[in-house]
Amino acid sequence: MKFSDAIIAQVKARHAVDEVAGQWVRLRRKRGGEFTHAGPCPLCSRSGEKRDDARFECSADKWVCAACCQGGDVIKLVMLREGIDFCAAVNRLGGDAAETIAPRHAERRGRDCAAAGKPRNPIPGDLAPHPELAAAFLRGFDRETARQAAAACYRERERLRLAHFWDEAAPFAGTPVQAYLRRRGLLVPSNAQLRFHPWVPYFADGRENEPRLIHRGPAMLAAFWGAAGVFTGLHITWLDLATAMGKALIADPETGLLLPAKKMRGSKAGSYIDLGGDAAAERMVAGEGIETVLSVATALFRAGRDLKRMQFRAAGDLGNLGGRARESVRHPTLKDAAGRARRVPGPDPDQEAPAMPVPDGVRESILLGDGDSDPFVTRCAMARAAQRHARPGRNVRVIFAPPGCDFNDVLRGRAPEPCGDDAGNAKAHADQNPTPPR
Repeated sequence: MKFSDAIIAQVKARHAVDEVAGQWVRLRRKRGGEFTHAGPCPLCSRSGEKRDDARFECSADKWVCAACCQGGDVIKLVMLREGIDFCAAVNRLGGDAAETIAPRHAERRGRDCAAAGKPRNPIPGDLAPHPELAAAFLRGFDRETARQAAAACYRERERLRLAHFWDEAAPFAGTPVQAYLRRRGLLVPSNAQLRFHPWVPYFADGRENEPRLIHRGPAMLAAFWGAAGVFTGLHITWLDLATAMGKALIADPETGLLLPAKKMRGSKAGSYIDLGGDAAAERMVAGEGIETVLSVATALFRAGRDLKRMQFRAAGDLGNLGGRARESVRHPTLKDAAGRARRVPGPDPDQEAPAMPVPDGVRESILLGDGDSDPFVTRCAMARAAQRHARPGRNVRVIFAPPGCDFNDVLRGRAPEPCGDDAGNAKAHADQNPTPPR
């Protein structure tokens, strides 16, 4: 059964994403940005009640999850949550059942039009003859336009704040950044885009009405650069060389819980961290994290390889390395709180979504997958990255660290040599890390 565009629009207008998702998980209102609510994800969170889970964000019209890298409208949410197809999801939400158009529905349609970049006029034909509905449509359109402008302004202010920290920071050579990296056995190309700043603030997660300053101290900064060479954000690692691993131990003063010593601020989607080498080189080594990529660069240098004939990039996380998935797949072992198979981003990329860019001149792309994350999720992400990097005349290779280890463990002699899909032992590795379904 097929539904007209008008019926689909009415279904979306009748059902706000936050209202539907709120039936499954506990959502909290949030301030700032393009989303109005945050909380556990109806698809991948183990518990729908955790107050500190904010991976899922949504507004009335759309949603996104930072963990399973899924997103879309209310129909997509019902499809993934219930494991049903598009038509079944539309029917679950009322389908073509007749319903009187209310002003809130007309306002929702106005927001949808503005979000889709459509013109303010003409007003849809079924609304135009009714002054109250036409006014509601225009009100929704104008509010969404204003929200988009405010969100763009917020993102630009944040980008400029972060750029100020980057401009203030010093080159990494001879600073605690170099000492921190040496402690991990890393040699760094001299032109790597890493810097040292002595006093970077560490704020709480931002869900409060007013951000709480928890820590201020020295940090390693790595810039994110967009495809056009525009600064988009920062990867920040707070340092304390008095600790065993050189990272600061930062505790929340209210809960006493230790917080991650690394944060990414600004925008990383579609951007990359430049870890040195020759930006025009035809061979690129890329991975999720800074230390992963630098570990391989160090091993290549020790083996006598000329690093000036390579370029090194980090994506920041798996989501940016592989980009958004076209669809989610069932995890072979993980279950949610209800005992259902958890859904995770699949192996096929959404080519319209942003991901770490690859220069056109690259003829060999070597992708690094760590072995200390969930094997199935990692292999799906690397499969997406490999497809994104594929071009005629370009050789793409994916190399994995041993299960339970990352490449820095390998470098420091804490694990056997890394294994790769191109090294004759792909079958043994696949037995330990099931190949994602197609």
